[in-house]
Amino acid sequence: MSHSVYALTNRMIMLTSQQIQAMPEYKALRAARRKIILPLAGIVISAYFFLILTIGFFPKALGVSFIGGVTSFGIAAGFGLILLCFAVTGVYVSYANRKIEPLVKAITQKAKGEL
Repeated sequence: MSHSVYALTNRMIMLTSQQIQAMPEYKALRAARRKIILPLAGIVISAYFFLILTIGFFPKALGVSFIGGVTSFGIAAGFGLILLCFAVTGVYVSYANRKIEPLVKAITQKAKGEL
């Protein structure tokens, strides 16, 4: 059995992992993380495999010039995938700051006996 020990100025609180997992805030944290992680991971993985499968099955399509210049569709698709990853990261960070961090703070304060 693992214990989380928090030493405060005059007292020590020991919580088991089962006690922490039984907290409603912990359950809300797990639900909030699952709610955002699965869709965002699905978007990134789908886009990545779409690009990889396009490279594997239609390599000539990616070599076609983009708007008549030297830039090809493959370079634009790769750059677009990078931008998609930045956007997904931004969405996750925004969500985490609004939903996940307050729950983590509540769990920490409760574990320390501040609530």
